[in-house]
Amino acid sequence: MKRISLWLTALALIIFSLASMAQDTSTKVVFSDDFETSSSQSPPANWAMWGAEEFKVPANYTRDTAQPHAGQACFRIHHPANTRGYVVSSASHAVQPRPRMIYTVSFWARAEKPGKAAFRWTAYRSLTPFADAPSAGALTCPVDHNWQPFTCSIREGLDFFADQSRFLLLTFQATAESAEDQTLWIDDVRVSEQPDPAPVALLNTETLPHAALEHRLRPGDRLEFTVSATNRLRRANPEAGGVSFHRVCGWTGQPYDKQGNYTLRPELESAIRDLHLPMTRFYAVGEEPFGVESATDKAAEVCRRVGVAQDHCVLEFEEQSATKALSPDLWARGVIHALRQGYRFHCWEIANEPYASLWGEGQAFPTADAFIAHFQAVSGAIRQADPQAQVGVDIHPEHLRWGNYLLKQLAGQYDFVAPHYYCNADVHALSFEEITLSENYRVLDRALGVQALLRAYNSARQPYQYDTEWGLSYNAPGGKGADYEDRNANIIGTLHRAVRLIYYAREDILRGASGWQMFSAPTDQGFGILSQEAPEKRFMLYWLYYYFNRHVGEWVLRTDGTAPYYQPPPGTGDFAGPLTPVLATLSRDGHEVFLVIANGSWTRAVPCQMKLENFQASQATGIIITSDKLDGKPLLEDKRDFVSDFPVKTSGKEVNCTIPPHAVVFVTLRLSL
Repeated sequence: MKRISLWLTALALIIFSLASMAQDTSTKVVFSDDFETSSSQSPPANWAMWGAEEFKVPANYTRDTAQPHAGQACFRIHHPANTRGYVVSSASHAVQPRPRMIYTVSFWARAEKPGKAAFRWTAYRSLTPFADAPSAGALTCPVDHNWQPFTCSIREGLDFFADQSRFLLLTFQATAESAEDQTLWIDDVRVSEQPDPAPVALLNTETLPHAALEHRLRPGDRLEFTVSATNRLRRANPEAGGVSFHRVCGWTGQPYDKQGNYTLRPELESAIRDLHLPMTRFYAVGEEPFGVESATDKAAEVCRRVGVAQDHCVLEFEEQSATKALSPDLWARGVIHALRQGYRFHCWEIANEPYASLWGEGQAFPTADAFIAHFQAVSGAIRQADPQAQVGVDIHPEHLRWGNYLLKQLAGQYDFVAPHYYCNADVHALSFEEITLSENYRVLDRALGVQALLRAYNSARQPYQYDTEWGLSYNAPGGKGADYEDRNANIIGTLHRAVRLIYYAREDILRGASGWQMFSAPTDQGFGILSQEAPEKRFMLYWLYYYFNRHVGEWVLRTDGTAPYYQPPPGTGDFAGPLTPVLATLSRDGHEVFLVIANGSWTRAVPCQMKLENFQASQATGIIITSDKLDGKPLLEDKRDFVSDFPVKTSGKEVNCTIPPHAVVFVTLRLSL
């Protein structure tokens, strides 16, 4: 028996050794650099400076022989304060990924002072010319004076698609904070490739058949279209023009303070009521200092005061930055309390941006799988408390693990998804037309891709999308957040939102949307709607929602015709579309036709001719919102600086006007009966 046992042990060791050898041979190094090759070139031969030309300073990217991790040299990357330069591996050494493979980058790093450096996999569809692809992954690196090892692995089919992200470059930033002065050293960089032992087969939205974004207008020299009162496309989306509150006890102290006192001034309460909000949303309801039951009561009271139906209000309970998870029992308590009080809340969004770990927060859900387990426990508790509840999952629509993967793994368990379709377009580098038009068309195409995933992953029932936060969201210079970037909410942000609202209301893309955010301070106007500190004033976005919600009727009418088109620059994607998207709707009583027309060009005025079929217009009135200041403040000193009457000519069967550049026009046609 002893001999047999020894023989079996030896055999096991042989099998283990052979398996280890097989595993070792299956791993291949596809890129490496130890910076040992002596050269005075800056940056070193395998690397390239990236970003705006003004930040490409060779002296900031040098081979350094002082204190390398190993050998004789390392790579020094210096980031001067308030700059945005960085370095990538050379395109001539791009990693060309293959399906069902795992790619792991390993490197050593140290810094001049403690901080957070940033690594990411930058992906391209092509290199000649450069055409962006979705990023495959990133890593925040806590660095200090000492050399430390870091690794970051990505899985093809789960983190990226090889046929989409065809070239991968390694990207290093000395600091994640552009305002910070920092120096980073890296050494012994290595990328390996090995087969994925358990590949995940996510569906690729680029290859999954889905409907193209419908623009309704063909390319032409002018805006010219025909509208028939009997040619109805579909019911207009009544919930497109919502605005989200922060919390019941918001950071601005409205509508309640931390002691539970109602603080909203009567003039602001009236202003919100005048928005005719079709829906809204509160987050972190379960984290208020006065308890989930009282917070739910207060959300119900706000809805009553401002005229929003409770069944058109989404409630989210989790802590807003996903730093901790709330128990399923607490969720159940809130739902049961709402039922007992006779409230009509029924849409429950589980977690606010649970993917906060992507930017170094979100300790509650360090991985998508951790959130999946939490969602399943909470959704089970909600449905046990209320079988009729509508349960939503908050996803990141651009991230495979926190978007596509969640939709697949939780298929059949959610009634709606909350994608938060923010647009992070660079409001200082891109043209006005790119920001207001093609970037919107890009986001809308992504929303249609998510819709296709919902259909493909959920065969038993069809979930819907509720965009519970959205807007133009570019961070301000100097490391400040998007709240401090005025262009997110001045005429640029207003036109961006106007284009999106037209498509949200007109096309069958989502159930509803509530833009971010109801309250802002005069010191941070980037999402401004209203401000408690200036209750008599209004932000530009306020007037957009005010007039938009008054010009969405019951039925969307077909607009057959032409419009001038905007063609984005080569290499940025095929997201061309009309300069002047149009929403035409018929009122519920059939007595009025409403038009909303946005001109996303900064310089071009567009003549407009609308021909009327099967009806005549006895009267036409118009309103225009516009501003000529690219860097104007969103908070208006005087409404008349932004809003004015708009002349419209009608001859009964025809309506004529000219849509000025960077403007939104609202027209009401009174029909002859």
